[in-house]
Amino acid sequence: MTAELAVGLTAVAVVLAAVLAVGQAVVAQVRCTDAAAAGARAAARGAAEPEVAATAAALAGPGAQVHVVPRGSSVQVVVRQEVELALPLSPALPVEGRAAAMLEEPPTGGGP
Repeated sequence: MTAELAVGLTAVAVVLAAVLAVGQAVVAQVRCTDAAAAGARAAARGAAEPEVAATAAALAGPGAQVHVVPRGSSVQVVVRQEVELALPLSPALPVEGRAAAMLEEPPTGGGP
């Protein structure tokens, strides 16, 4: 019975580690997507490119790479990050979030 318990506990530990690693990757993906969306919103409101990149980088966390791509009347923000998984000997997993927004036009004269 002791050998079966040892094998069973090892299997449970491996499955738990895999579940935690997947959760870690999902959280990183959501953070990158949220950061890209915040950056795109800032750009749509007229923020300068360095401010957009700083906004997205602050939300994405350390080690994130932010790219702001103006496209005529819209802007796309791409946030990439390498995630070190909690599994031994696992490679870093690249995750990416993208968001785009139409640039807002400044209000034109004639207020009340």
